[in-house]
Amino acid sequence: MILCLACFENRLASVFENSSEFRLYKTDGDDICPAGHLSLPSEDSTDRTSAILACGVHLIICGAISGCTRQLIENAGISILPWVKGDVDQVLAAYKDNSLDRLTMPGCHNRPGMGIGMGKGPGMGKCRRAENNGNGRGGRMNQCNRMKRSKP
Repeated sequence: MILCLACFENRLASVFENSSEFRLYKTDGDDICPAGHLSLPSEDSTDRTSAILACGVHLIICGAISGCTRQLIENAGISILPWVKGDVDQVLAAYKDNSLDRLTMPGCHNRPGMGIGMGKGPGMGKCRRAENNGNGRGGRMNQCNRMKRSKP
């Protein structure tokens, strides 16, 4: 499996969209070996997703990520473990130990059955912000859908 860390310098970028490089690792059981990196000249989410797909990435570990970008990546078949903080060595060790929940970003929490490292897809480690914009629908996902519909 190919694991991708969305980094800024030697740590996870606090926001996926602000990452300056993707560090790639090949995982096989307990072994995690460097498999390269991608410098990111483009900030376009579609370009980044294409680059990740071309490298065969299966899983991304990152800090915060916008709903639109997350939806784009997950629709491409790549899993995401968001809301993680720490330097590269800490994150790799926690991934190996299945203890990424100890590196959850401040202000974020894990929900029962949906936390970081639980093997679930959408909803892992959601931020405490309101998921509902007052009209009974989730805010960010609907913003993405409204943007798609409003384009000619």
